[in-house]
Amino acid sequence: MPEMLQGFIAGLSYLGNGDYWFGFFFALALAVPVSLIPGISATLVMAITIPFIVVSVSDPVVGLAMLAVLTGVDNTLDSIPAILLGMPGGATQVTFLEGNQLAHRGKAAHTLGAVYAVSAMGGLIGAFSLALIIPVIAPFVLAFGFAEIAAMAMFGVAMVAALSGGAMLKGIFAGVLGLLLSTVGPGKVSLDFRYMFDQTWLFDGLPLIATTIGVFALPEIIDLTMTRKPLAPKDAAISYGEVMRGARYGLSRWRMTIRQSLFGVFLGAVPGIGSGVVDWMSYAFGIFWTKDKSQFGKGSLDGVLFAESAQNAKEGGQAIPTLALGIPGGRAWAFVIVAMTSYGIAPGQRMLQEHADITIMIVMSLGLGNLAVTMLGLLFTRQMARLTLIPYPVLGFLIIPISLLAAFQDTRDLSAITIVLIGTGLGMLMKRYKWPRPPLLIGFILGPIIESNIVNSVGRYDWVGTFTRPLFIVLFVISIMTAALFTKFMARTEASGTALMEPTADELPEGLSPPSGAAPDAPSGPASMVARARGLRWAWSERQLFTGAMVALSVYVLWEGSGFSFFGRWFPIGLGVVGLVLSTSQFVREGVGVKAGDVMDIGMRSQGLEGARTAGAIFLALLTMMLVLTGVADIQFWIFQFGGLGWGAFFIALLGPPLMMRNKTGLIGGVIGASVILFLNIVFFDYVLAVFWPEPFILDLFR
Repeated sequence: MPEMLQGFIAGLSYLGNGDYWFGFFFALALAVPVSLIPGISATLVMAITIPFIVVSVSDPVVGLAMLAVLTGVDNTLDSIPAILLGMPGGATQVTFLEGNQLAHRGKAAHTLGAVYAVSAMGGLIGAFSLALIIPVIAPFVLAFGFAEIAAMAMFGVAMVAALSGGAMLKGIFAGVLGLLLSTVGPGKVSLDFRYMFDQTWLFDGLPLIATTIGVFALPEIIDLTMTRKPLAPKDAAISYGEVMRGARYGLSRWRMTIRQSLFGVFLGAVPGIGSGVVDWMSYAFGIFWTKDKSQFGKGSLDGVLFAESAQNAKEGGQAIPTLALGIPGGRAWAFVIVAMTSYGIAPGQRMLQEHADITIMIVMSLGLGNLAVTMLGLLFTRQMARLTLIPYPVLGFLIIPISLLAAFQDTRDLSAITIVLIGTGLGMLMKRYKWPRPPLLIGFILGPIIESNIVNSVGRYDWVGTFTRPLFIVLFVISIMTAALFTKFMARTEASGTALMEPTADELPEGLSPPSGAAPDAPSGPASMVARARGLRWAWSERQLFTGAMVALSVYVLWEGSGFSFFGRWFPIGLGVVGLVLSTSQFVREGVGVKAGDVMDIGMRSQGLEGARTAGAIFLALLTMMLVLTGVADIQFWIFQFGGLGWGAFFIALLGPPLMMRNKTGLIGGVIGASVILFLNIVFFDYVLAVFWPEPFILDLFR
């Protein structure tokens, strides 16, 4: 203990060290602008900067503290593109779901002010918890074996499905679909090449960033671009006063923040539980303690705060297994271990003895980084919130090429762009036919965690030993009970009429009309009443095309999976059976006229707007032009060292706004957008991040 205390005192002496503060502010200056760019995460920045930090910074205390600042700051700032631009990341899906709708109502400044307040508190609570827990946490972390981690992951999928409101079947199937997508690629243990269609670029499976951008992010960007309107109304409250009112509201929710933050620390301390799991499980945990659950999914500020406070605190939790056991608590902390190894430092018990100075400064840097970025956010949020007043075509044609570049950077392969485009088509269809996307993404994130941990546990304890471990049984029972309770609570919320609606006049068979005394979309009774209203007659509808495709997909999964080895097929075959039952049930329900209630997702905002179809056609033409330039052009001269994607981004930013808006604002927006793209391409992407640009590929297809 005296040795640890001496180490802590030695570490705290760095607060008076100029080298530490230079490294701190350098990391802050790098993290802040990068975090504001949609699709660029702290993980990517850390991967790029680690070699420079290790080579240039000889003091490991300063170098590792810089990495702690990078990962901590990102959790606060990644909420900005999710709220203001409709561009979520893997860890900001809840923030996007609730916060973007608040921005649409003109409350972006208020929302961000509240986010900064709870994020700062969450970061401090996470750092304080790390300092208190790390000396005694090892036995608890070691109690979580493969089976227990799989149980926690299954709990995450169940919770998101239970939050699907009146569309329970759709929500559960979407979660199953996400799990199925995670099985694409070589088996975790077997040598089976699953659902790869002989495509070598699927050898590593579907990449997370490209899939997230495709399914969740780009559909929103396209939809908002097609509205040709600003995100917020003209009378939106954007002022420093509104930011501070939001911050005061966030501070007033300190009891909730402490509860959510401690929950985030707990989740972060379990190795393998990623940011996406923390996002949704903390959201569900917060809803559990809220009496009125009808507000969630419709633009709830508390829903945003539930997730954001836990997300910032979870960094302290993820640092616990990283420092105490050498087990990375998350992807960003895996890079911290890489840096520690480069400095010749082994994580474990020695982190509390001879390296206690590093431990305490990582704790301090996490807390100080959150405070610093909170102050910056409060100063500049008013200016950033003004983005919601800019017509969205100006923003959309900036964000789309940056998103494609971010997906490409993750894999350095053109297949990432293909995955983004396919995922975008799926996401647009799910928005159009009101299938919730959050369960799909959380299932996709958690699928490998569930499958690999169960397989590893079976290899160690066999099947009986795996499913009879006491902690696994406790976690599994808690998962089932909690999911059942949430289902009951959400059913009560939907009892007001969103879960099952009477058919409107144009949906009823010829000769029938809505029940007397009821509005065309009035709440219905049991499903049998709807069936009787239709006289048990089957009526085809457009939405059944998508549901039928899901039935066919489930059949294909079973047919293709039957040829895999046992360890390659047990997971996808089990999911295929569940998916077939759920999708067939939904297909039948739609056929007899049972309408699902609201889903916890954002529908098509451009649907029904005048000129939306024309805007969609223009968008497709410009996107095609950009992709052709990406595949053909290799124009590099003078300071213009970017490839075809950079030039394609320039031209769609220049042409997109005027073609869609057809007014002076569009012309000015196009010029400004093209100038911003040039600056980003030349200065930021080439000289700061040194990104790799896609190589031309179209001409190679004909050689």
